[in-house]
Amino acid sequence: MSIIRKTMIVSAAAILVAGLTTAASAAPLRMSSQWTENTAGAKVDKWWASEIEKRTNGGVKIKIFWAGVLGKAKENLGLIQQGAIELAAMSPGYFPAELPFHAAPNSIPMAMSRVDQATALMERLLTEVPEFDMEAKRNGMKALFMHHLNPYQLVCKDHIKSLADMKGKKVRTWGKDMPRMVQAAGGVPVTLGLAQLYEGLSRGTVDCIPFSVDLMVNYKIYEVAKNIHDITLWEGPTNAVWIGRKSWDSMSPANQKIVQQVSFEAANRDRDAVIAAGKEAIGTLKAKGVNFRKFPEADKKAWKAANPDFFGDFIKDQESKGRGDAARKTIMIWREVVK
Repeated sequence: MSIIRKTMIVSAAAILVAGLTTAASAAPLRMSSQWTENTAGAKVDKWWASEIEKRTNGGVKIKIFWAGVLGKAKENLGLIQQGAIELAAMSPGYFPAELPFHAAPNSIPMAMSRVDQATALMERLLTEVPEFDMEAKRNGMKALFMHHLNPYQLVCKDHIKSLADMKGKKVRTWGKDMPRMVQAAGGVPVTLGLAQLYEGLSRGTVDCIPFSVDLMVNYKIYEVAKNIHDITLWEGPTNAVWIGRKSWDSMSPANQKIVQQVSFEAANRDRDAVIAAGKEAIGTLKAKGVNFRKFPEADKKAWKAANPDFFGDFIKDQESKGRGDAARKTIMIWREVVK
């Protein structure tokens, strides 16, 4: 064998080994999560990241940073746009101006009652309303899947016996619609992040928070608020898992397909895990001395009737931006899902 041929073979082998080494040691994509590691959704995210790495043979690795270690909830959009992180598990409701279509199901109150409705709604919106993907693209992202939450009921330090008792009560809110719902009941909206809820209740920054039974356990809210009332203030999809467009576009079509498939499976896993966590949490909370209170049916209806026309306002806002047709289709699908 000639020296030239030997040299070519050695060089080719070196290139192959280098390529394999690079693939095996590819830097993991950094994902910032607003949630703590012990929630039902966090467990699904761990499975999702592990499953993607397994199915792509290590071609796509994801490292999750929990509880806002890389950035607070309201900072994640900027971080992903700047390329400081590649993925984020963040609620679109924190960004109503930038992500109005995604934020609507994440923040419009009293418009849904069951976890499975959130699953059905987002599956249809993400596939039937192109504006959702266009909106994400304008912000340099792609939504991979949405997480779920159990119904956010009225959790308070004191027993709220009627709608009249809400007058002057300080209530944690987010987005632009939840504050208006609280004001409709005579309450005072207060913006607080998840990590601030325990201290906020403990110090009297807020009197009540909309929260689910399982998250009350995860965040130990039962230590500072012992009354949960059977009125659902909000239900719907929560944080999405978003990926920066540059990171998405750099993936091979085969890996993109795998990520999408695992994301679809993760959404269904998340739905089932959240429902199961909610059922388990009820027993835990009762054992911790939490009181499950009835909210008068007439007052539930009165509160809802006092609210602004959230659907109408959403359509009107998007009409002014030239996206009225997409907004009307969004609300049409929403009504079909919850009827």
